[in-house]
Amino acid sequence: MMRKAALTGLTTLLLAPALALASPAPPAEGSLEERLHALERQQVEIYHTLEEKKAAGLASAITDRITISGLLEVEASLEETRGTDGKTSAGSDLVLATAQLGFGVTLSENIGGDLIFLFEEDDTDPPEVDEATINLAFGPWSGRLGRQYLPFGVYHSHFVSDPLTLELGETQETALLARFQHGPLTLAAFVFNGDAEKEGREDHLRDWGGSLVFTPAEGIELGGSYLSDLADTDAGIFEPFADGDAAYRHTVAGWSAFAAAEVGSFGLAGEILGAAGRFSADDLDLDFGTGNGRGDKPLAWNLELAFYPAPRWELAARYEGSQEILGFPERQYGLDLSFSPLEYVTLSLEALRGDFSERFGDGLDRRDLVTAQLALEF
Repeated sequence: MMRKAALTGLTTLLLAPALALASPAPPAEGSLEERLHALERQQVEIYHTLEEKKAAGLASAITDRITISGLLEVEASLEETRGTDGKTSAGSDLVLATAQLGFGVTLSENIGGDLIFLFEEDDTDPPEVDEATINLAFGPWSGRLGRQYLPFGVYHSHFVSDPLTLELGETQETALLARFQHGPLTLAAFVFNGDAEKEGREDHLRDWGGSLVFTPAEGIELGGSYLSDLADTDAGIFEPFADGDAAYRHTVAGWSAFAAAEVGSFGLAGEILGAAGRFSADDLDLDFGTGNGRGDKPLAWNLELAFYPAPRWELAARYEGSQEILGFPERQYGLDLSFSPLEYVTLSLEALRGDFSERFGDGLDRRDLVTAQLALEF
């Protein structure tokens, strides 16, 4: 009863300001109106991929060349876990999950730049430069040079919580990225100097990757991506390689594939991302206890179905899982309900249950997580 009361109170904290804002918005004008309509077509939520999240905001002009945009997300959560020893524990929290402020500059039709600052409570303290890039465009060719999130994985999601694929594959680096678009095809290639280095190897610009996206029809996307060294992602299991605290003897590449479709009132998206081979047991063997002497082969996947029953409402279901990743649930499933009282605001409530394997559960057997989020873009 105490946990239910806590969840009710935390959700009310987020719901009250959203309902207070639920009044007709004044019509926007010009290109801003077109942008708002485009956001409305994204079915309630402000963004559905990592790339869209970094571009979230209304990009209001503050000078002839500079725009400003932002994203705020406040989350209330209630978590209950059960360990392999049968003991349970619970906790709740209220955090500023995202405070993102972005500046865009346009010098000409061929050159511009982006500067994004990010604060995530308990993760980025103090705030950090999340992205800082020089952007180039010449016909079908475009490029980005600087600190950015690489197109390894797409991470379609309708949920508050990040999919397991993103937890494994998100890669933030200072890189040179080139992109070519022709008709339904978009090709990208990138090069960077990753943090993970093999034992005895000099530090050089040798890491690379690429992605392919095919859009055969409106609302349908297919694609895949490749990363030369999976240990260069931001996943926690690879931190010892990046910090130099562990010897790294064998490079293992990463790969991903995805498909997404929006048809009428329904949306379906699936993605799989993982290692192209098995890590050496000396590099990555994280089975609970001392390992089994056989290197791990991390893999994560995510499948989501979305339904848009009415304007400004969205209901989504998720089923995802992982293999051989310490601390990740072996299976996780749940529901998310989102409502937009205004075109700039989204209120979401999700519930997830995760079941953990004995080998990679890191002492966990089950986890129930309920999260309420109020998101605002400006």
